[in-house]
Amino acid sequence: MANIPVDTIPMDRSIQRILVVNFGGIGDEILFFPVIQSLREAYPHAHLAALVEPRCEGIMRFNAAIDEVFTFDAKHDPSPFEFLGLVRKLRKEKFDLAITAGSSPIMAMLVWLTGAKYRVGYATHKWTRLLTLAVPLNKQQYAAHMYHDLVGYLGKQPRLPQMTVNPADREWARDFLANARRPVVVFHPGVSKLSIEKKIIKGWAPERWVELGRRLSSQGAQVVLAGGPDDEDIIRLIRETGGFPYTEAYGKTKGLGQLAALIEQADALVAVDSAPMHVGVAVGTPTVAIFGPTDPAKLIPTGTVHQPVVVEGLGCRPCLWDKRQTSCDELTCLKDLSVDAVEAAVLKILPTPHVPG
Repeated sequence: MANIPVDTIPMDRSIQRILVVNFGGIGDEILFFPVIQSLREAYPHAHLAALVEPRCEGIMRFNAAIDEVFTFDAKHDPSPFEFLGLVRKLRKEKFDLAITAGSSPIMAMLVWLTGAKYRVGYATHKWTRLLTLAVPLNKQQYAAHMYHDLVGYLGKQPRLPQMTVNPADREWARDFLANARRPVVVFHPGVSKLSIEKKIIKGWAPERWVELGRRLSSQGAQVVLAGGPDDEDIIRLIRETGGFPYTEAYGKTKGLGQLAALIEQADALVAVDSAPMHVGVAVGTPTVAIFGPTDPAKLIPTGTVHQPVVVEGLGCRPCLWDKRQTSCDELTCLKDLSVDAVEAAVLKILPTPHVPG
């Protein structure tokens, strides 16, 4: 099957139904949002559906361009019977255009089996012939831009992810922070339990968070400690270490919507490499991101107000995912990351200098 030249993928009303496929975590879906936005602008009339993992169904409501969400548990070894059931469901939808962010042959096969006339994916394997447009995969760039290469044929420039915050959630966040002094700095120290189970360690020590909180509070900032259900352990350790004033948001945000609104209403966010870091970028809040084994150039936009912090001059980092699939035992990249470095990054992005009282 020969590839259809790019200029034959129509950008008109002949494309009535579009499917985008991206299996990954919440952060991956946020990074994929610019693809969806560019498609919506190019095909304003089209029905736009997304196929994601069940854990990411909720994040899709933060993208107003999506009309429908399908879910499939791709990460837990689905049986051939389950895969064929998904194919039957998708074929009934009669998609005209299907785009996959997956680089494996099975993803090329999936979009081919949907029956879509036009199929876009990465040129990473011999099954590229199942695609009508095979795009070179360049992992050495910000991931949102890497994904956006899939719709490069639209002629649109890559953009930063954007999330739509629900007005009710925004009102809740404004009420929550009504009595807070400014600037407000949200701490989100947690990572997903799934990453910890897979020995992907990206967290910063609780005593470092406490010391950072002390310093920022002494300079007039209002620290808000936030987290979700997966973050119970790190929140408990920070509380037990104690010794700095903060506003408790852990357990008070009802879902990702209120967390996103809280971050949006803050002056700055400090987070590790995790989904809330991507939320900070997507709602436009200046974000300080603590990086250990992963590469900030791929995960946070360079040349922006957002500030990655790493241990400089450490030759072994970044190591995930190019060199290894799990974190090392030494974790020098996190253990040697100083409070001084993170504090300096926070003070750089806060809107004005701050003094106590």
